[in-house]
Amino acid sequence: MHDALDFPIHAAGRLSDALLAEGFSSFGQLAEHVRSLPYARTASSTDPLAVLKQARGTCSAKHQLLAAVAHECGHTEVQLTVGIYQMCEQNTPGVGPVLRAASLPWIPEAHCYLAVDGERFDFTGLARGSSSPFNALLSEHVVLPDELPQSKLRLHMQAIAN
Repeated sequence: MHDALDFPIHAAGRLSDALLAEGFSSFGQLAEHVRSLPYARTASSTDPLAVLKQARGTCSAKHQLLAAVAHECGHTEVQLTVGIYQMCEQNTPGVGPVLRAASLPWIPEAHCYLAVDGERFDFTGLARGSSSPFNALLSEHVVLPDELPQSKLRLHMQAIAN
């Protein structure tokens, strides 16, 4: 775990209180737990704790929770980032057949992750391809955790339109 993400969770609000009650004492511990959860949508995109309650999450839900906790604990240097990248088989295993059927080399996709001092951290927990989505970034956008659902949709739609 990177030093910038190795800080204690302290009682600072609703999220940190709930995490402490669940036994999470450090951000690194929480981040690794979140990474280990299956990739699947939660029932709520407005409650960051849905990731833990439902023991699953997408890149958006997992990183929204992590960024919200970091900010609540005073670590606003932890930035929730939406990256628009060229999704292809090399960076997103399994998408190749769909792209080939549509005669497309890639499509624009939105991916969420954390960034601190220019370094990117992905706690989605998916299998890695032969190349990282970070190597195919078209743009990056820092968003606030509570604005993520609408911001990500807007950014993704703009990328598709372009």
